[in-house]
Amino acid sequence: MSPDPARLQTAGRLVALQRRITVLFTALNVAGLIGMGTVAAYVDNRQRHEALDADLRITANTVTALIYREAGTLRLSGVGETASGTTTGLYVFELRGAGLGPAFARHGDDAGVDMERLRPLATTAMNGGLEVTGEVQAVDGTMLRMLAIPFEVQSVSRPTGVVITTADPRPAEGEHRLLLGALFGGGAAFALLCAFGGHLIARRSTRPGLESLAQQEQFLADAAHELRNPLAAIRAGAETMIRDPDRAGELLPRIVRSADRLTASVEALLTRARMVAGTRTLQKEPFRLDQLVEEVVTETVRPPNTVGAKLPATIAHGDPAVVRIAVRNLIENAVRHGRTDGRRAELTVSVHPGEVVVADRGPGPGADPRVLTGRFRSGSADGTGLGLAIVDWVARLHQGRLDLIPRPGGGTIARLRLPEPERLSAGVRAGAARSARETPGT
Repeated sequence: MSPDPARLQTAGRLVALQRRITVLFTALNVAGLIGMGTVAAYVDNRQRHEALDADLRITANTVTALIYREAGTLRLSGVGETASGTTTGLYVFELRGAGLGPAFARHGDDAGVDMERLRPLATTAMNGGLEVTGEVQAVDGTMLRMLAIPFEVQSVSRPTGVVITTADPRPAEGEHRLLLGALFGGGAAFALLCAFGGHLIARRSTRPGLESLAQQEQFLADAAHELRNPLAAIRAGAETMIRDPDRAGELLPRIVRSADRLTASVEALLTRARMVAGTRTLQKEPFRLDQLVEEVVTETVRPPNTVGAKLPATIAHGDPAVVRIAVRNLIENAVRHGRTDGRRAELTVSVHPGEVVVADRGPGPGADPRVLTGRFRSGSADGTGLGLAIVDWVARLHQGRLDLIPRPGGGTIARLRLPEPERLSAGVRAGAARSARETPGT
């Protein structure tokens, strides 16, 4: 049997996980509910029997108090008067020689029980000297609750008879059935509620995974788009040089720039993948933000593009390697989308405590309101590619943010904020300030 292809997909597995969580949550709650319902039914049934036995015991004790012996004969006249006012079946056995014989019988409101059926129970209570409880079958087949108590009279120091009382348990069983019905109905409603609640819990618990998966898929699509362009440029340049070797001087710099762009993209992807996988952690430390930005500008912005840099000595706190990737992508994106005449970009780069600001004069992403709300997508003419997606990821990784706002007069202002922690040790601040004084910014 071949596996379902849908279940091999991560989204399919997450959906299947939702179902399993729902089923497991419901099953556990239903199992607990069944257990509690069983205990409740058992306790109610036991209490019902105990209450019925208590009523039978009161009647039996009342009867035994009325029995006496006169002239060697048991007198049961008071028993008959007591029995006439009760709905309980009443049977008396007296000791006759080596066995018990019937002395009185009143069936009460039930169908009555054959005295011969009661004799073994009376003998058991007589021989043991203790009360006996249980069930006995009436002549019409009804099962009655029964209690047998041995008694003795004042003139004899040993048991001389047994009083047996019976009662029909069916009225109490009706209440018990009502309880069972309430437990079943309430349990069914609770099971449905558990299933609904389990489904909500499962959806909420797997939602971050589904959202992360969607983001990952979008990120991979952006990465494929980002890597495809420099690869295509390298291939096109190489094929042109094969056909026309004389153009090597013109095409080789372009190939080198495409290879640099490809290397930077791969480095960013590998860094992100290692951090997501947990093989690399964010290593925050104080560093010279102005020097880092100056190095990136020198490596990235080439003629005919121009840049105006305002880089006073600035200390930031973060992972320099990761921040370098974000700054590089931010400037490369501004160069790519900030061309004013289709051939060159005019940029302004500045640093301030905890932030890097890159501004351009082209239409760029500032013309797309979706980008201004943080939707960094590639694969379209107005998309921003992988660059800003990685910048946004780095900002969130440092508990900062990336803001894109239209620039007055045309263009876009991109502001990467890297908030410093509330407290840095005095030694760290002093060392950072000393480094800034010794190495002035551009």
